[in-house]
Amino acid sequence: MNAATRAAVAYCLTRGHTPVALHNGFPGLCRHHDDQPVGSVREMSWLDVQGWVSRGGSEIGCNRALPSDDMPKTAWCFEKYKIEALFIVGGFEAFTAVSELRKARSEYSAFKIPIALLPATISNNVPGTEYSIGSDTCLNALVDYCDAIKQSASASRRRCFVVETQGGKSGYIATIAGLSIGATAVYTPEEGINIKMLARDIEHLRASFAKDRGQAKAGKLILRNEHASDTYTTEVIANMIKEEAHGRFESRHAIPGHVQQGGTPSPMDRCRAIRLAVRCIEFLEGSAASSKHTDSSDVVVIGIKGASVVFGPMETVEKQETNWKDRRPKDESWLELKTIVDTLSGRPKPEDCCESCGRR
Repeated sequence: MNAATRAAVAYCLTRGHTPVALHNGFPGLCRHHDDQPVGSVREMSWLDVQGWVSRGGSEIGCNRALPSDDMPKTAWCFEKYKIEALFIVGGFEAFTAVSELRKARSEYSAFKIPIALLPATISNNVPGTEYSIGSDTCLNALVDYCDAIKQSASASRRRCFVVETQGGKSGYIATIAGLSIGATAVYTPEEGINIKMLARDIEHLRASFAKDRGQAKAGKLILRNEHASDTYTTEVIANMIKEEAHGRFESRHAIPGHVQQGGTPSPMDRCRAIRLAVRCIEFLEGSAASSKHTDSSDVVVIGIKGASVVFGPMETVEKQETNWKDRRPKDESWLELKTIVDTLSGRPKPEDCCESCGRR
């Protein structure tokens, strides 16, 4: 997020615009805009953003609050500070905020300005794009963590770890990490977890350990998204595997937690953040100069689809591409990779097993 903010500020300055940062999101704008000696609405200079490109997190602050918490005050602040275009960097809450601002245009003229959203979330769950900045950095941290765990599992020869990943109600992080580390199984919110699935996977583990007789040096890992199931938690699954192993192998659970949200941004995240931020400012600049803001064509989400950078009109993305209930896109491009993870691990399919007990 810092790389995107720095790029936006620097590009605005080179173009003769006045970049203004709204610190701590919409609550900061409404509650602290006129604080003394320094308020939350501040003009930004070159020196203010120097060195931000290599920092994780957000130097101007961020939170999950929405403009609807105090829409009249938000509109009043927009008018007071003469905000002529809005660039937002964030996850699904930012997506929801832009949706609310678009819908509020009919009531508040202050929101009849160009608005561009740059998706930034480790969960990679924002509609309108196949890639959110931050997700690559998260995957680097998670894969490093899993590689270390796998060394422990490999050394003992007879151990399986169940690792809990973040990612909201999108299984992107768990699936891509599972593919990267050669996971035995991946549990995602899209597919869910049921008792027959667990029975198949436990039987698969028992068969695998029985065949290698402790000779294989590759530890076995199972990744579970934090929202894959309310009942079958990471610890419960690990305990079930341990119980059914009957002493033939061990099972433990590990939760990296917010380690996945920290760290230094990866080169890919930095480069894409800069590239997309500049494109967003170019869009805002062009829209501010030519549009009369009578429709919603100047409210967009920037995204990467395939090898192309695209701008999706928010109104279209909201109505056609968004699963509001589960806070993720309706069509997730990475889903086919889940099948590849299962195929490479030799994980049994439902049709290969006894329907009643889950065994082969």
